[in-house]
Amino acid sequence: MTNVITFEQFVTLESRRLWKGDHHKKSVVKAAKFAAFSDYSTRHIGDYLPMHIHAFLDHLTDTLNLSDNTANHYAAMIAKVFNHAKDGELITHVPKFTWKDKVDTSRVVYFTRAQIDAAEAFFAKQYDSWMCQMVIIGWETGMRHGEIVTITPDSIVTDKDGTWVKLTHTKNGDDRKVPINPRVRQALRDLNDHPAQFYTESAFYRNWKHMRNNVLGGDKNYVFHCLRHTCATHLANTLKLNSKLIAEWLGHRDLKTTNKYIKATSGGLQAAASQFV
Repeated sequence: MTNVITFEQFVTLESRRLWKGDHHKKSVVKAAKFAAFSDYSTRHIGDYLPMHIHAFLDHLTDTLNLSDNTANHYAAMIAKVFNHAKDGELITHVPKFTWKDKVDTSRVVYFTRAQIDAAEAFFAKQYDSWMCQMVIIGWETGMRHGEIVTITPDSIVTDKDGTWVKLTHTKNGDDRKVPINPRVRQALRDLNDHPAQFYTESAFYRNWKHMRNNVLGGDKNYVFHCLRHTCATHLANTLKLNSKLIAEWLGHRDLKTTNKYIKATSGGLQAAASQFV
């Protein structure tokens, strides 16, 4: 460690001790973006003050239009690297920077069908119309946006039971197959079965913020992940799937996690009551 000078050099040497699995790749990409900012490619890793971190986080939100929550993912990466450098006695202190304000995630929101239709229509009219396909895939499969971006033509498989997207190295470390319907299959074709060819992080968050301001009243609780909650709620209330099947669909190991995703709708409750007649 003693020969390491810059943040980037340190991450290159220590990344395998800092992160594991799929989280490793994503964190290295974030670290590279931080290292490329301003003069950080040449700045000694021990020569950072809180203002240097703040300047980068402000760049993410004010220039690249990333959300505060996304900026905080970068902040977590930065803190981990500096703490690791301190533990390795390369630096004597960790910059005590301030994180971005967090969205109140205790208020879980779901999209109504009218809101989804409005979001799709909004994106279909934009230059970055690939966002429309992202919404379709997101709410009709429940895949995380990070999972959607990993899809390639090799991910799409068809067997005697139907067509699937095969995901590897998901958030909980498991592989899983997600069933897809004809509309999702067409959305993937529209993206050349390779969403990453269209996707950029800055454009994604800029477009999402623009849609949210125009369609959802600017409510910051409406993040893309809410489509995953909406999918779970639809599977439970409209399609009547049980929690075990929904957990397998979403890739949850614990049913308690799945139950947090499902909201009982008034229509679902009325449909259940009608079964007593």
